[in-house]
Amino acid sequence: MKRYFILLLIISSCNLSDKNQDSAKGADDVETNVLSGIDSMHIREYVEKSFQTPLHSLEHQQYLDSALTIDPTNAWLWQQKSMPLYKARKYQLGRPFLEKAVEHNPEKYLDYSGFMRCIFSKDYLKSISEFMRAKKEFGDGYVMDHTYNFYIGLDYLQLNKFSKAKEFLLLSKEQQLKDFPNDSPQEACHYLDWYYLGIADFELGNYEEAIASFDTSLMVYDNFADALYFKGRSMTKLGNEEGAEWEKKAFENGDNTINEDNAIYEIYPYQLFHKLNESVRPK
Repeated sequence: MKRYFILLLIISSCNLSDKNQDSAKGADDVETNVLSGIDSMHIREYVEKSFQTPLHSLEHQQYLDSALTIDPTNAWLWQQKSMPLYKARKYQLGRPFLEKAVEHNPEKYLDYSGFMRCIFSKDYLKSISEFMRAKKEFGDGYVMDHTYNFYIGLDYLQLNKFSKAKEFLLLSKEQQLKDFPNDSPQEACHYLDWYYLGIADFELGNYEEAIASFDTSLMVYDNFADALYFKGRSMTKLGNEEGAEWEKKAFENGDNTINEDNAIYEIYPYQLFHKLNESVRPK
């Protein structure tokens, strides 16, 4: 008899920490609905053992490989193989595994792949292509707490296509205002959307508009150093001498930078206050 099984995983993408941030919390989160009991048992055993090993270890990968010998079409297992490699900045090694996840479940992993290209491997043109495909095939959505349009906007910022970046960041804002109509604008639209919309206007020379967006971002994250800095820069560009005070305030609050979960692995676009910037390190 031909054997089938379905491996279902419940993932909390926002509040997982450290090793399990993009993975399951443990074997109890893996539910099976199978016709082949012995195969499902082996899958569960291999997944449990993978969770018991260090995330970046060879053993972790080997246990996932063993599970994939049972079902090589399981998209989640392929994603689990790719994720530790991306976090170790081994993008070329992780990419084929993530492509397998997309191949077997594009509805679940195409947008995630676009996110990984945008924030991790910096393949901006390919990120745009994947998000545009996801929008076309599955509609506008969210991945890793942000809209597809948000990441497309970041991609265009990094390609110095500032008008296109603003176009998609405005789409992201409108999408969130529509999705969360009962919230105030600064709450409905993520503070990073306001920040990057300000960056797009800053790069376009629209300094007053940029300041308005930075101010809205600061309404939610009041000591957000990166927004404080670019607000100060914008004020200086307008001839306002108080801009220097805002830049000084930014450096005084340098620990309050972009706080996305994955910022511990990667520097985000236009993130001035990060651990590699010597000018913001403690003296």
